[in-house]
Amino acid sequence: MEPPQSPARPPRIAVALPCYNEAAAVGRVVDDFRAHLPEAEVVVLDNASDDGTAEVAAARGARVMPVPDRGKGFAVRAAFENLRDFDVVLMADGDGTYPAEEARRMIAPILEGRAETVVGARRPEPGARAMAPVRALGNVLLRAAFLAFIGHGAGDLLSGYRAFSRRFLNDVRLRSEGFEVETELAIKTVVQELAAVDVEVAYRPRIEGTESKLRPLRDGRRILATIVREGFRLRPARGCVVVATTAVVLAAPVFYWALAAG
Repeated sequence: MEPPQSPARPPRIAVALPCYNEAAAVGRVVDDFRAHLPEAEVVVLDNASDDGTAEVAAARGARVMPVPDRGKGFAVRAAFENLRDFDVVLMADGDGTYPAEEARRMIAPILEGRAETVVGARRPEPGARAMAPVRALGNVLLRAAFLAFIGHGAGDLLSGYRAFSRRFLNDVRLRSEGFEVETELAIKTVVQELAAVDVEVAYRPRIEGTESKLRPLRDGRRILATIVREGFRLRPARGCVVVATTAVVLAAPVFYWALAAG
């Protein structure tokens, strides 16, 4: 794998920030990424916000790209469609949970030609309550489902802190509309055998004045449905084995009870 840029020119780098109603945080996030990665263009994918997010981002020097269809998947798809001529695109959320100071570590494996995508493996800051227990448990269960239906993938399946090479941006086509988009990215990485690297990063509480748009039960079901559907579509034999094994495990106590009763 060759480095993505010619030695004759510096690499073109973009920071993509999907945002929906993040006016309280996006200014600081844009400032942080511009400070830690000054050669990059910061692009805010404004997902039909109605709180002034676009205006705040533009005032801080970001390029604002309107995304009229609400849903994180639509915003990420817009980034892929409009930024594919960059050598590296670093994606983060606009709520301040991902550290801009790790930006260079995140893009280094791509610039060095070692990876087509990099995943920021979240490490919640001790005592900061950056990730609710129900979300942490959900991540574990979804990771187990991904392993069963798809195979080995990113260490942090649902991380929103990711970097993509030009090849990844051009080869991967996304269909997600909501928070299942990270899962789809992970699936495409495994199925298309694109080289991936995990980089451990701190995961921080959201900046005060913002709130999470993710709904654990609703979005968890959508993410699980994506894993199962794509598992059967792309790995049908594996899906059948998982279902058969689950059926046997669930039926075993019934058979045991019937034999004992007989």
